[in-house]
Amino acid sequence: GLEVLVDAFIELRNGLGHPDCRLGIAGTCTKGDEALVAEMEAKLAEAGLAEAVEWRPNLSREEKADFLRRLTLFSVPAIYPEAFGLYAVEALASGVPIVQPDASAFPEFVGATGGGRLFDPGDPKALAASWKELLDDPDEIRALGDRARRGAAEHYSVAAMKDGFTALAERVLTPAGAPAAE
Repeated sequence: GLEVLVDAFIELRNGLGHPDCRLGIAGTCTKGDEALVAEMEAKLAEAGLAEAVEWRPNLSREEKADFLRRLTLFSVPAIYPEAFGLYAVEALASGVPIVQPDASAFPEFVGATGGGRLFDPGDPKALAASWKELLDDPDEIRALGDRARRGAAEHYSVAAMKDGFTALAERVLTPAGAPAAE
């Protein structure tokens, strides 16, 4: 989804009137990703936005936590089915609202936490419009961030995941008609 992210940023900056926004791109970058990254860097340079983008490949855990704390919004516009999307939960837990495709696990995250928005998958203009709507309403960004943090703790913390797994295991492993263990 890097192409969608870059196209959405160009649309936000050059088309929707947010000339001061910056884009931070972080994550794993392998040898196989280098050609696409170079292509996206050239596209940003052609749009006059190369200096507005911070590239942070292959961050340590501490660097990733710092990166997330500095964000206003978080998006990974995945264009393939995402089984879980731990990165979205990490952003939510950091109090950063997510703007994610209306697909895979993302509607569940937004529904459970109230900490984000969804957009039409693969549509950079829809992503840019969602960003603009939120950036035009800083109070809503703060409210989403608060809900994101609380919702992640309630639904996706280690304790919440353990309790959910235990309850599921008990339902699956308890013979029909037998009382559940207490």
